[in-house]
Amino acid sequence: MFQIAAKHSAWILISLATGGTLIFYFTDAPDLLRGFAHGEASPNALMWIAVFTGTTYGLAGFARDQVCKFMCPWPRLQGAIWDPEAFTVNYRDYRGEQRTSAKKAAELRSHGEKAGDCVDCGQCVVVCPIGIDIREGPNFSCINCGLCVDACDGVMCRLDRPRGLIDYESWNNIERGRRNEAPVFRLVRPKTVGLAAACLALAGAIAVLFATMTNASLSVQHDRDPLVIRLSDGSVRNAYTVKILNKSSTAHSYRLSVSGIDARMAIIGNESQGPILVEPDGSESVRVTLTAMKPGEGDVVFTASDETGLTVLSARDRFVER
Repeated sequence: MFQIAAKHSAWILISLATGGTLIFYFTDAPDLLRGFAHGEASPNALMWIAVFTGTTYGLAGFARDQVCKFMCPWPRLQGAIWDPEAFTVNYRDYRGEQRTSAKKAAELRSHGEKAGDCVDCGQCVVVCPIGIDIREGPNFSCINCGLCVDACDGVMCRLDRPRGLIDYESWNNIERGRRNEAPVFRLVRPKTVGLAAACLALAGAIAVLFATMTNASLSVQHDRDPLVIRLSDGSVRNAYTVKILNKSSTAHSYRLSVSGIDARMAIIGNESQGPILVEPDGSESVRVTLTAMKPGEGDVVFTASDETGLTVLSARDRFVER
């Protein structure tokens, strides 16, 4: 009973450490940790931590086979990139069959009869996370973890037989072994070249994104209701919501300006039109109105620059007359 309680306690702690920490991707991790330490964490954060922890505990503790078979995308991805020359976990049946005990195999061989190296110990099935018997052939649920390879090699070592009865091997080489032909290893082939090129292209795209990534962003949303307001003096006013996102670890002050149209800008709540302070890893939304005495439709460009002048953000929207 103590062992069962200890096992489930360890599962829960691991689930809390892995599943619970997922909440840090969606909130400020240092602030949340301080909130836990002082007992001030929000109920919303506690609820999601409980959800992530419970999900991890249930899936990893009780639904391991089902997760590997029906939820994990890795076996499906393996099947998509597999070809007969790909190295996957396979059973060399031409060497292992016919299965028999070590004692019976010795008797058969002493009489000049054929006996396989497999002693049918079942260790390959026991160590498999989802209970696959690789001796029955390739299985789409197999994630090629290699546990059965290690288990079989251990048995072969104790029996003084060559390792590799279960090994990473291509299916073409399995068929070559059945015909008593030498194995052939083809690393460079159309599929490996194509996959390598795709990986290089993806890595290049990621590198370009990182190189061009800014530490801030600017977005503008035009008011929909009403879309435009005509004032008593004949001028036309459009209203916008401007959002500045500061992705850096330091606070910055951004000064907002507009171009592309002859209009007077006003920041609601900031009559002095001073800089907008945005906290580190935070965002700030302001209401902006543009009033034009000589109305005319056209594009308007909002520009925000920080106090250093090195970061200049821009976003385009539309000024409408009616």
